Amino acid sequence: MNIVFACDQYWPSISGVCVSLDAFRKQFTKMGHNVFLLVPDYPEAAGYDSKTKIENLYRFRSYKLSFNDENRLVYKREKKNIFKTLDTIKPDIIHVHTEFTMNKIATSYAKKHSIPIVMTAHTNWEELIHHYIPIIPLTMARLYCRYIMKKRYNKSDTVIVPTSLMEVLLDLYFVEKPIRVIPTGIEKEDFMQDESSKRYKKLLLKQYPILQEKKILFTAGRLGKEKNIEFLIDVVQILTQKRSDIILVISGNGPARKELEEYAEKMGVKENIIFTGFIERQYLKTYYLLADVFVFASKVESQGMVALESMACGTPVVAIGKMGTREVMGGDFGGYMVDDELDIFVDKVELLLNNPELYIAKSQEALKHIEKWTIDLQAERMITLYHKLILKNKTLTERKCCC
Repeated sequence: MNIVFACDQYWPSISGVCVSLDAFRKQFTKMGHNVFLLVPDYPEAAGYDSKTKIENLYRFRSYKLSFNDENRLVYKREKKNIFKTLDTIKPDIIHVHTEFTMNKIATSYAKKHSIPIVMTAHTNWEELIHHYIPIIPLTMARLYCRYIMKKRYNKSDTVIVPTSLMEVLLDLYFVEKPIRVIPTGIEKEDFMQDESSKRYKKLLLKQYPILQEKKILFTAGRLGKEKNIEFLIDVVQILTQKRSDIILVISGNGPARKELEEYAEKMGVKENIIFTGFIERQYLKTYYLLADVFVFASKVESQGMVALESMACGTPVVAIGKMGTREVMGGDFGGYMVDDELDIFVDKVELLLNNPELYIAKSQEALKHIEKWTIDLQAERMITLYHKLILKNKTLTERKCCC
């Protein structure tokens, strides 16, 4: 099967969308399918592509957003080049992972050539847009998001969402197309300790010798205001009043980094926090493995992949149970899912750090819980959906021809 992924994001841009694209791309390829990526070009893309050598990767000219330095959109005038590329590929199905330019172009091609089209709703834009464009009144921004999402998704044959909570959200938008819950899965082998991670652990401890003496809290992700990292800094501030062995490692980069560093200094915990900056994915598992507890405070995640990644390493999680994180944890599996209350969050972290028997039980629970979230299971479900849509489309086309 020739499967096209069309998106307005891809590496070296950093996001959960990129993680999802790659997870399914790799698994579909293992299953014998051909996956073609139609994505934006970036100034740094040539270096990334020469290093990774990803097959069937097509990049198109793009421009930087005025309100966001990290992301880009493909130019509308690239439509002709994208259509030529799709003519060469001859896709059996087109799977769109964006609501923006590539969505409109790929949808246009699919409709013109009677190709089934699937769209994944990765992002709860209604909750995020105010962080990106704060000058727009919140109510107006929400209504605009709902209008655009409804308009885009109703042009698909099926909409994919990573959690049932996102399904409920799209129902509120009056999306009329079928909605299927298929989360991005985890490749367990990617998070198992091996010789490479052991070597990197030694380098890491040499770079940050303080980690050998401390209980390590770890969090990972884009450093944006919407990620609620200040909450975790508050957690550290409370814990350091009770014990001297706490350190928080924050992996990732983003527009809020400087502000967060200033906040850590203001709260008097600058020495208890390490900002690592961006960490390449092959090294990220070493941080999960080294950590005592993974902490996560974001309330806007459509899925919360990092919680699953931590569990795949056997590292218990304490997270605020909102949106996608609530669903992937499913309660207190592999850690604790708590309300947005600082004292409760701190208590659960302390509980794990102070009780070795409980810690081992939660670690084992995490490894068991991850079995329901593997990429091979989710990819099989997605491929089954593709086949059904292709067959349905073929049947409809044959009927039209007979008429």
